[in-house]
This record gives sequence, C-alpha cells and structure tokens, in this order.
Amino acid sequence: MRMKLTDRQMTPRKWAQALLVILAFFAIDFAVIYPFHRAYLLTHPYRHPVELTEAQTGTPVERVTFQATDGVELVGWFVPNPASRATIISSHGLGANGTGTWDAVQFLHDAGFNLFLFDHRGHGQSGGRFTTLGPLEVRDFLGAVDYVRSRPEVDSERIGAYGCSMGAGVVIGAAAQSPHIQAVVADSVFADLGDVVRRMGTVWVRGSNLSFSWGQPMLWAAWLWTGQNLDAYEPVALISRISPRPVLLIHGELDNGACTVANARALYAAAGEPTTLWIVPGAGHCEAHQIASIEYEERVLATFRQLLPAGKGEECDCHR
Repeated sequence: MRMKLTDRQMTPRKWAQALLVILAFFAIDFAVIYPFHRAYLLTHPYRHPVELTEAQTGTPVERVTFQATDGVELVGWFVPNPASRATIISSHGLGANGTGTWDAVQFLHDAGFNLFLFDHRGHGQSGGRFTTLGPLEVRDFLGAVDYVRSRPEVDSERIGAYGCSMGAGVVIGAAAQSPHIQAVVADSVFADLGDVVRRMGTVWVRGSNLSFSWGQPMLWAAWLWTGQNLDAYEPVALISRISPRPVLLIHGELDNGACTVANARALYAAAGEPTTLWIVPGAGHCEAHQIASIEYEERVLATFRQLLPAGKGEECDCHR
C-alpha cells in the first residue's frame, strides 16, 4: 500500500525552500545583525562608576561636575597639589573611567602637578548615552580644560594633557583645537579611527590568508547608533596643529591589536616640532608604563616640565 503525500509532509521542493530561508537568515545575521550588534557594544560600553577618594590617593580629592562644550554633564575629580599651579588633565580609554587612571598618573602628582581626572560621556558616572571613541569625547576634554582654567589654584596657561588608547586620540584632537593645552603625552594612540574600527571588525582564518571583515558595516552601524561618522576622525590629520607645543608619542612595540605601532609612526611622520616618538620593546597596548616604569615617568615628566615649570615663588620637587 503506497502512502499519499499530504500538505503537512515535506517535499524536496519544500525542503529546498526551508534551507534557503535558513541560509538567508544566516546571511542577514552575518552581514547586518552581527556588525550592528558589534557596533552597539563598541559605542555603548559597560559602565564602571567608581569614586576616587582620599583613602585611595592619600591626598585630598574634590569630586566635581562640569559640562562638555556641547552641554553633556560630566563627573570629575580634582586632586590639588599646593607645590604648583600647573595641572595635568587625564583622558581614559574605552570602557574605562577617570578614577582608573589614578595609578597611571599618580607620579605626576608626586612630582608637583595638580591632577584632573574625569569620566568621559557614556562612561562611569558621567552623562551621555554612548561613546564615539574620539570625536565627541574631544568636547568632553575641552570642557575639562574650561573647568580647570576656572579654578583659582590653577594657572590657566600651564595645562598639560595625558591620554592612553582612546584617551590618547582624544588629547591630540583637543590640543589641536585648544591653545591652552601646552604639552601632550599620547600613549598607544591611533592615527585613524576608521582604520581601528575596521581592524576590530576583521577576523582572520587561522593558518590561512583568508579573512572576514565587518569593519565597514560596523562603521555604518556606529553612525546609526551615534549620529557621528567615526571614519572621519583622524588624529594624524590634526597633530601638526599642536606645534610648536611639545608632544610625546609612546607605543608598545608588541601592540598587535586594532591599534598597532604603525599608528604612532604615522603620527610622528605627520607631526610638527617638537615631537618625540618612543617605541617600547616588549610592551603591548598601554603596557609601556608597566614594562619600563622608570624611563616612562622620566620621559613624561620631561615633556610636561618643558612648558610647565614651577612658577616664581613655587616649590616643585619633580624628582621622585
């Protein structure tokens, strides 16, 4: 007795149609949903709202609120040093926060500088729903410059900028706009934000030259999430505007991620004078301070001391 096919039974044609639907779903996920999700995670990092206290620093800390130049409410911490009216503003990396940079810049406070640390928009305790990894964060930093200049214990013309990773790209953009930033230290900086995102979105097949890239779709998706064209932010096109103020570029020789040492070399080639490039053997991304701490601190202090000397009547012991 032969069985008859019913509407509920799968014919070869229906199996083929179902397979095409499944393949189409995976193709859409591969080409659209995945890069859209990756771009969301990139521009909406997990927040780490952490306070900076006197118990951590061993010195008084003042928590403040201020505004970016476009009005976003930001949170920062001013760590005064009565030995000097010179001030260093620190810019943190993606997914980090201002308080997390204390360990990296404490030696500057020990050397006689005031410090100002803050959370960028979309990070820590600050306002803002997302990050753009550079272009809008420049507005945060310029707002920090305006705030610091308003403080009576700060010499408004003796301000330096320090940043690592995303923060390094930010301080170059900020110094290119603000003449009040008198010296810049950029550690593990990127030359072109679009290139960094494209590298983030590239996956290589092990043991072959085959790769898949979601980088460009991620940039398009990031524009939809933030309204900003991340591909247009290029510190390499801005750094020459900082001259004749001093710039120190630091990069780990083993930084093989999205922001390779080639970025620092490109920036150095585009920069004006005086600019110094220090490539640190054995160091990866933002690891130079850990790998070569003594030389790192000496080089950073030398850069800031050039234009941020102790003023008349001030005492500044800049040697640890």
